[in-house]
Amino acid sequence: MLNQLLNHPLFQASAPYQTLKENPLGFIDIGARGGIHPLVEPLAGAVAVLGFEPDQAECLRMRREIGSNSAWAVWDVEPWALGKSTETATLHQFVTPTNDSLRPANQAMVDRYDVKTLAPKGTVELQTISLDQVLYQNRSNQEYWGEFIKIDTQGTEYEIFQGSLQTLSDRTVALLVEVEFLQMYAGQKLFSEVELFLRQFGFSFYGFQSLHHRSCKQLDKIRQAGRERLWWADAVFFKDPRPGNAWVKSIGDRPIHVLFCSALLLGYYDFALELALNTWATGAEGERITSLIHTWATITPAETAQAVQQLAQQVQAKPELANIITGHFVDQRRHINDYDDVIVHYRDQF
Repeated sequence: MLNQLLNHPLFQASAPYQTLKENPLGFIDIGARGGIHPLVEPLAGAVAVLGFEPDQAECLRMRREIGSNSAWAVWDVEPWALGKSTETATLHQFVTPTNDSLRPANQAMVDRYDVKTLAPKGTVELQTISLDQVLYQNRSNQEYWGEFIKIDTQGTEYEIFQGSLQTLSDRTVALLVEVEFLQMYAGQKLFSEVELFLRQFGFSFYGFQSLHHRSCKQLDKIRQAGRERLWWADAVFFKDPRPGNAWVKSIGDRPIHVLFCSALLLGYYDFALELALNTWATGAEGERITSLIHTWATITPAETAQAVQQLAQQVQAKPELANIITGHFVDQRRHINDYDDVIVHYRDQF
């Protein structure tokens, strides 16, 4: 997938490509442990990446790994813990480092759902800094940072947004945010509070990239099925300028082009095409963008048929795991489309 969209001839002939050639798309990965999020890899050569990872050793490892062979147009990793302001904080460490947080675990929930990855390991004192301070003071000469933000900080996303008011207001057009529906960390804000906060800045919630559930595992999923409690998800927010949304105003070409690219990267192809055709993409450019998105979004019936045949073979090979195998197949595809609006036209064909 590396540079697959960037190198597409139709994209290279488009206005967004020209915009990103002048200045790369400013992507920030807050909570970058393990590596920069792969969702921007299709445009890597036209993306400036700024990661934040408070673990000093992990930050150094990432810098060594990316090194001089970076696929990104610009890149850096900062060893900062972001927060609402500059202050001393405690990093709570757990047996699984990706769960480290500035909030302690909510032990009642940990015990209830037997979350072994949240077993405590220790604490570290550190300093937090606001994103606005980093971008508007330390990096004031690079105005593209923060156009697209991914944030996953195990329960402190709300506070980080509180320290990003200028960034959210002036620069950001797309967000991928880990949100929670139950307090796995003590005192953390939940999805509803995050959504209401972001709505003040004109962001529209568009959907979830992934959904994760939890139960007390009273049932055996090999033989039994049932609903589970929604635990956490990756939520997508766009600063959508189209009528009917909270943020409708005239903006420049660059924010529109960045929003268009972000929508493509996140799989919101219909929105990306709607946005393009109702803003800059007219005439030959409109035809080009339409062809690009139709091509980029295509999953042929033959490909789906082959996947279903492989599913059938897997189930036949291990019929005792039919529920698990089929459930995983559905999990991988449940976020692609909603077919309720078209099924009535095809119902008599199957």
